[in-house]
Amino acid sequence: MRPNKSKIALISIITFILMTLVSQGAWAKDFIYAPVSNGLQIIDCDTDTIIKTIPYNDTILSAAFSPDGKRYYLNAVQSVYVIDTATDKLIDTLSFSSELSKVSVFGITVSNDGKKLYMCCSITKKKQNIPKLNVLPPQLVEYDIAGRKMVKNYPIPASFSSPITLINDPDHLVLVGLDILKLNLKTGKTEQMMGLLNTKKPEDMRNSLVVWQPGSPGDHGIFVNPYYDAQGLGYFIIDKNTGKLSVLRGKDVWFAYSSILSPDKKFIYAVMDELIKVDMATGETVKAVPLKTGTNYTVALTSDGKKIYVGPAGPDISVYDTKTLELLSVIPLMADGEYMTRFTKR
Repeated sequence: MRPNKSKIALISIITFILMTLVSQGAWAKDFIYAPVSNGLQIIDCDTDTIIKTIPYNDTILSAAFSPDGKRYYLNAVQSVYVIDTATDKLIDTLSFSSELSKVSVFGITVSNDGKKLYMCCSITKKKQNIPKLNVLPPQLVEYDIAGRKMVKNYPIPASFSSPITLINDPDHLVLVGLDILKLNLKTGKTEQMMGLLNTKKPEDMRNSLVVWQPGSPGDHGIFVNPYYDAQGLGYFIIDKNTGKLSVLRGKDVWFAYSSILSPDKKFIYAVMDELIKVDMATGETVKAVPLKTGTNYTVALTSDGKKIYVGPAGPDISVYDTKTLELLSVIPLMADGEYMTRFTKR
């Protein structure tokens, strides 16, 4: 029997439509990954409910996705837990200390090829049977994930806990702490991009707490963080695509731990005791609302920019409408936490 030509045409049209929908990310689905004490809780952004908890026995200081989103690395200071995002299972635990060397990790990111971790570390060594400790200067450690070994380490200034990879420049990292530095991964040399503590006259000294990196794999690649000086509130902006740094002066003074840029790059959302919406072009406050759950540390946006997640700090995450800043719901968590990230599965 010959195939019906109209059926063949219909199948071809349906196939084309399905391929178009897939290519445009129509089947993409957002989740919030919230590593709280003793468990990673995964939230479905369609229903704003917890759909899975992955247990561990630890407290997580920070976390980072691999650029392809296949792995989520949870920094527990003395070790790093590895989550497979396809199965949402804990598949490995990376430990760095030994009997003669204690390594504490205070900041973490993943190389562009996903093969290495870059970690801001404190390392203390001792010799066998000698009651004396040798505290090394703070180190930026390059760790080979497959080989499970440290391959390079460079001394860095104290209090730098946020390494940032540059998407199109695998030879450099940006380090944020008491200042903002660019580190050459081939030579270990640093150059100042912006002074925070060590400013140049007539600039004011600046204060900025940089613990959270609210971006998501595949987003616009722009990191925004608040800082304070004698003039008030500002935001430094690092474009991870170009490696360039710029600043935006806020028109009003709000207290904020962290901030995020909307997918359309029009608004900054910042958080501490209020949720603040700021015009990216002018620095003017569009709207601010007090948080009903009190102080919160960080924020995450859905990929369409319609909802913003605030928290955690205590055992909950609040969900707001980005247009109105209306509180939509509060999601209870199993414990307190410090970090969360939105991840889109395709």
